[in-house]
Amino acid sequence: MGIPAIDPSEVGATGLAWLLISYGYVLYAASNLISEGSDLLLLVPSLAGLVGGVVLPLLGAVPDGAIMLFSGLGDVEEAQKTLSIGVGALAGSTIMLLTVPWALCVFAGKVDFSGPEEMPNYKGSPKLRDTSTCGALTTTGVALTPEIHHGAKMMMLTTLPYFLIQIPALFLSGDR
Repeated sequence: MGIPAIDPSEVGATGLAWLLISYGYVLYAASNLISEGSDLLLLVPSLAGLVGGVVLPLLGAVPDGAIMLFSGLGDVEEAQKTLSIGVGALAGSTIMLLTVPWALCVFAGKVDFSGPEEMPNYKGSPKLRDTSTCGALTTTGVALTPEIHHGAKMMMLTTLPYFLIQIPALFLSGDR
């Protein structure tokens, strides 16, 4: 007994278009409901920390987990291939969602360096004189607060489990 699925050759181009539109609408409606519900939960001050720190990340991870679960069903060889593609896509999207906002924040928050120690000058006027790209790379920047240092250390610490798995995997080879 196989997994119930729609064979693309059976539905044709219009059927595939309909499936795309209907699945897209369901995902759009579900994401709007989650967004509205999370906004309402954040309005309760006693629950705001719990909602923002636990509930919302959990709700964001559930669809990813469901995609990984359902891509692993079926034949073992096919499941291995689809899982490796799914894990790669999930890791890539997570990395992009961390990198793009960070780069935009650094770009938007940069100010001119001043003084003999070349520290960012947040009190100067104007805050940013040289807007050219090449000059901006050496004469502008952002300040690193203790919170940023702590966050960087935590991010480095959380990569250790990844390396515990990835380093032995580098030495394994074959089509197993």
